[in-house]
Amino acid sequence: MRKIFFPILTTILLGLSTLASGWSVPLDSLRLLLKQQLLNKEFESDEDIMAYLELTDQMNLTSPVDALFYSKKLETKLRSENNPFGKAYLLSYKGNYYWSQGIYGSALKDYFEALSIFEAENNNLEVVKLLNNIGETYKKQKNYKKSSQFLRLALKRLDDSIGLQPQLILVNLGQLYMLTKNYDSANLHLNRILKNKVTDQPQTLGYANLYKGMIKRNSGNYDSAKYYLEKSLQIWKKINFQRSIVENNAEIAKLYLDQKLYEKSNIILDEIEETAIAINTLDLLMRIYSYKIDLMKIKKDNDSLSYYYDKFIQTKDSIFNEETRSEINKLTIQYDLSQKEKAALRLELEQNILTNKVNSRSRFLIFMGIILILAIFLIFTLLKQSKSMKTAHDKLSSQKNEIENKQKELSKKSLDLANANKELYAFNQNLEERIIAESQKLSKRNMQISEFTFFNSHKLRAPVANVLGLINVLELTKDGKLDKTILLHLKTSAMELDKVIFNLKNLLDIDEEEEIDSANP
Repeated sequence: MRKIFFPILTTILLGLSTLASGWSVPLDSLRLLLKQQLLNKEFESDEDIMAYLELTDQMNLTSPVDALFYSKKLETKLRSENNPFGKAYLLSYKGNYYWSQGIYGSALKDYFEALSIFEAENNNLEVVKLLNNIGETYKKQKNYKKSSQFLRLALKRLDDSIGLQPQLILVNLGQLYMLTKNYDSANLHLNRILKNKVTDQPQTLGYANLYKGMIKRNSGNYDSAKYYLEKSLQIWKKINFQRSIVENNAEIAKLYLDQKLYEKSNIILDEIEETAIAINTLDLLMRIYSYKIDLMKIKKDNDSLSYYYDKFIQTKDSIFNEETRSEINKLTIQYDLSQKEKAALRLELEQNILTNKVNSRSRFLIFMGIILILAIFLIFTLLKQSKSMKTAHDKLSSQKNEIENKQKELSKKSLDLANANKELYAFNQNLEERIIAESQKLSKRNMQISEFTFFNSHKLRAPVANVLGLINVLELTKDGKLDKTILLHLKTSAMELDKVIFNLKNLLDIDEEEEIDSANP
């Protein structure tokens, strides 16, 4: 349930805070979300760790100390739970937070530890990122040898991978070799960027053209230098990057100074001086005053030379003070971090005490709740049993009534069956006599049939044979005259035949009368 509820809560809080702040998440909302995640979330994958670190990355824009604090809190939580997920990503982000505050030693420590983990996991993309970060950190410390070593290693690993863009590392190497005045190597790396002309990385392309123009100018190739510097300036103006616009114009002014176009150089330096002051870029302002001093020396304008020299010293002192404040800020950050950790520990102790009290009360409430649930369950069971018993009683009463009705029906059927048996008994008494009478009738009938057969085969056949014989005799007479003797015999035979037929009819009539008498007793 927590796994489902917490992401929903986080999304709602982020959405509300984003709407309230005009698409930017307030620091207090981020703190609340991160605290909730530390208390409730189970970090079960690298994706869970990255989601948390994205919140700390937003916090780093406004409060690097808080970003570092919450990243260290997550580190402590994962270590206490022996959770193996996301350790390298956490170290990489934590190194970035140290780097953004100028604590380069701690940043390198985390970078190297993360690098060893990503190396073991063969995660080449993250390895390349860390090698680049390490090289840039050494560049900030002016350790150009080590910076070159790690940046070149990052580029080599990047070239061995498919689908990864090398532009950022190339421009970092180009700047490094330009700072060390190794122009051939700088050109080699910058040319790789300029040939590809990557449009989705305008800043990288802008820096590549800027460094290329500076190298050409330092080499005395002024026409090419102007081409690259103006091309770079167009990119910065297009994306409205004020710092780089000032820097680019300063290098163009230096180009005009080298070309002895003093008036053009002076106009540009005057224009960008105001912008540099407005955006508080002291390092660029110091560069502008340096170019102004060179210009005033050539023009032999001692008043202006003295003026810009004083400005240069003041700016340098300000930078020194900024560096001093930066060192103080580092110590302050570390102190604030330790204070936050102490406050967090104290709060955690108080929360543990409060949690124990809440747990005790919760156990009591749970116990009472269980008793209440058991009582309700018992009452419900008894009510259910009572209802079941009433239903069973009603069912038994219904069954009893049905049995009584069936018994009455059975008694009635038994009486009807007794009457039927009595009738059957009476019928059976007369059955034998009827069978004997019927047998006698059948015997008599059989005799009649025998007589009929006899008559048919003997008495009826003889007259018929006589008649047929006489007819044959008549046919044999030649003259065709009818003999009286034959006629007499023919008449006699016919009379006998009539008599036989009459007797046969009487025999049949007698049989029909007997059948009628037997049918109507």
